[in-house]
Amino acid sequence: MAFRLFKKAVLITLREKKMFVIFTLIYTSLIFLTSFFIETTLSAGGGGLSAYFVFIFFIISLFLSLLYAWIIVSRNRRTWATLKCIGFTNGNINSLVSGIILFTTLMGFFIVVEVLFHYVAIIGYLQSANVLTELPVILIGLGPVVLTSFIFIFVQLLAIFLANRKILKVRPIIALKKVGE
Repeated sequence: MAFRLFKKAVLITLREKKMFVIFTLIYTSLIFLTSFFIETTLSAGGGGLSAYFVFIFFIISLFLSLLYAWIIVSRNRRTWATLKCIGFTNGNINSLVSGIILFTTLMGFFIVVEVLFHYVAIIGYLQSANVLTELPVILIGLGPVVLTSFIFIFVQLLAIFLANRKILKVRPIIALKKVGE
């Protein structure tokens, strides 16, 4: 049942292409920048300006994830009400919204990992050909990216909690309004 709901959540997410692409790109850039500054903080021995940037990006990700959850619930209020009319429970709809939010975040994570792998491959190739030797082969280690992803998933859990509270307030009668118009 859970896999079927996650599959439906992915399909709902992909149906709204613009919002999915915008938030995936925002999450990708935030994951990349946060990972970069975590890597800088760890290599510099902690503290400094990069620690402030990590905190700022954490606050920005918290704000954007709450905004994304609010947009998902608000824009699809009639959809959620219709699903409640045909027998979906609040738990089923919460699973759909959780799947939408987590799918967008995971896509951002996978894009960051893919870009970093391609960066390593290209720079490694260019350095083996003695074309480009001043750039580091590894821009960001996998550790800071995984740490950042866990931070972002924790932030997304807060957004899921907000979305779940808003879904409980959606009444099935919303789906029946303006039927004749």
